[in-house]
This record gives sequence, C-alpha cells and structure tokens, in this order.
Amino acid sequence: MSNHQACFGPVSFRIAFNFNARFVLLLSCLAFFSCKTTKKVVEIPSVQVKLKGADVIQVFDSMVVNQFEFSYLAAKATVDYTDKTGETQSFDVNMRMRYDSAIWISITPLLGIEVARVIINHDSLMIMDRVHKTFMARDYAYLEEMLKTTVTFEMIQAVVVGNYFTYQRADKIRSVYEDEPYFILSTLNKRRVKRVLEEKDPSKPVIQDFWIDGNFRIAKSKITDERLDRWVEASYKNFTDVGGKLFPNDLVVTISAATPTIIKIAYNKLTPDESFTMPFTVPEKYERK
Repeated sequence: MSNHQACFGPVSFRIAFNFNARFVLLLSCLAFFSCKTTKKVVEIPSVQVKLKGADVIQVFDSMVVNQFEFSYLAAKATVDYTDKTGETQSFDVNMRMRYDSAIWISITPLLGIEVARVIINHDSLMIMDRVHKTFMARDYAYLEEMLKTTVTFEMIQAVVVGNYFTYQRADKIRSVYEDEPYFILSTLNKRRVKRVLEEKDPSKPVIQDFWIDGNFRIAKSKITDERLDRWVEASYKNFTDVGGKLFPNDLVVTISAATPTIIKIAYNKLTPDESFTMPFTVPEKYERK
C-alpha cells in the first residue's frame, strides 16, 4: 500500500493556566481519547479477510459492528503534552460523557486543584478558567474558524471512544488496502492515489484513513489536508475488554509541524454506563469573554 497521508487543522495549547483560543484547539485533538482499565489486554488476531472487489463493504461493516456503544462514560487520565518548542507539561483530566448529549472535562495540574472546566454540546462549548476567573462561551463557528476546518459534536463524540466518523459529510469510504497486519479504509478512490501522490491532482483532496486491526477496531486514524499540507494522527494500542467491547489503553496523538506537537494520554480509570451529573455553574464574579 502506498503511504498516502491525511490531515487536520493546526492545534496549539499550553497549560500555563491561560485558557484562551489555543485551549479550544486542543479540544479537537483531545477528542482522540482512549480509556485504560485494569482488565486484561486483548490479543489482536491476524485479519482473516482476503481482499476482493467488494471487501471495502465487508471491512467497513465489520468495523461498525464492533464499535463501542454506551449511554454514559466517565474516565480519568494523565496527559503529557509536548508543544512545538519541545516543552512537555503534564496534567490530569476527568471526563464525563453522555451519548449524543454532552462532554464534560475537568483539568487539574498533577496533584493540584482544578484550573479549568469545559463542557461541549451540540451547538456550543463553554470554558471556565478558575485561575483567571473568566468564562467563555462560543459556538462551533468560532472553533471552525480557528481550525480552518469542519468540527461537529458527532465527530468529537466518535473519536472519544475510538469509533468511525465522517470528517466531511459528502465523503464516504471508497477503498480498502492491505497493510499487514491491518486493513486501511480510505476516503480516497484507488484510481486517484497515484495522481495525488505525484501532486498532479489539482483538487488536492482531504483524505481520511482508518487502520483496522484483526478485531475490527480502529488502531490508527489519520486525516490529511493535502492543500494545506497538514495532518493529525491518533494511534491506539493495548485494547481491553470493557463490557464486551474493546477500548485502547494507550493513545498518542501527533499533529504535523516542523517540530510536531505530541499528546500522550494514559487512562487509569474507566466507568461505563453509570449515570452522573455534569456540574457547570459559573460564579457571578467571573469575567465573561
């Protein structure tokens, strides 16, 4: 298989307790979450499908059947964030998610007090900066302007649990490639691959790829914008059985740049399907931005 790449918008973040626009960009990247439990890591069998003309449908349908389904999901994790300067910062994340409703995130320095609280729903996101006592509410147009790309709640929700999502609504999976021990599902039509790689395709499409393992779970997801020469990649490893469905224990997100931004997420607790609240009360003294 040819090594065609795929992309996303730029993401930048510092946890210097200054939750401005750059933090909002991180949200789109932190969407590539994984969850760690104490359960035994599941072995990945070799893929049994032999590619033929219609196998893109077979592989895609098998991936969809094996997606993670839930009503409520809570997780705790330690995040290591390395920015483009090479500086690494670590912090704790407490996340709560209700399917097709909202995602709640609390951010705390290691062994410290909460510095920020975030809630994301279908039409907006809100950020409370507890250090500077400020509050910001924005719609998705604000986020899309910063990322210079499409972002939806459905997209974030899917990548949080490692499920398939459509980056551009008009796109669909058009081809499947063998890349032992994986299959790669791609939105790029096979007959266009050579032209794109040789940079002779004037349309320079956005390409979305999914590396599918022997359990038909997504082992890697990559989106590339050939026109902007940007990409983001999320790699998932060490899957565990959670209620009959598989979650990746380890996640590394890499954002393209001369010096890449790298986010490593290690989860230490996962609680599926237990109802919870998402407290988000902004004190009156907080400045609205």
